[in-house]
Amino acid sequence: MIELQQAINDISADQLASVNFDSPQWQLFEDTHKALFARVQNAKPDSPMHSLLLGLLTKAHIETITRVSAHTSSVQAMHHTLEQELSKDHAANFHYQDGEQLVLVTHLWLYLQGYLVMDFSLANDHALQSATTLCNALGGDIQQQRSEFMASFYLGKQVSPQQPSHSLLTKLKQFFS
Repeated sequence: MIELQQAINDISADQLASVNFDSPQWQLFEDTHKALFARVQNAKPDSPMHSLLLGLLTKAHIETITRVSAHTSSVQAMHHTLEQELSKDHAANFHYQDGEQLVLVTHLWLYLQGYLVMDFSLANDHALQSATTLCNALGGDIQQQRSEFMASFYLGKQVSPQQPSHSLLTKLKQFFS
């Protein structure tokens, strides 16, 4: 059985800036999901590790984005109050744990989608959904955040051992030769 951290290392996702195995965000993610990852491996021992990891990250993304969406107005009010009562420098010292989890999970999830050479447009839609949810809660530029998430997709695609699917022209040439 492979540990969750080892599975992340095996796909080289540990090179993402958002992945720091010593950070509180990673520790929370690992503590929350390692038991499920172990159970899934035991239940489906013949499934490729990438598929199991994709399922886990998909589940984690759905749960995290749901929590952030549900608490958007509360987070906005808290953020506004902190900025009003404290200077922006001091307000920046407070961390929104679910928001930080959404960033981590989205980067990992999109990286794996790129690593598995999955559809760009679907990954872009997911990146936009996460960026919109996060920026609605905390402020910021949605397109900039989306671009940062998509950088993880491209990095995963770049290090993928899988060959990207051939173009239609290449497939036609192979068919007629």
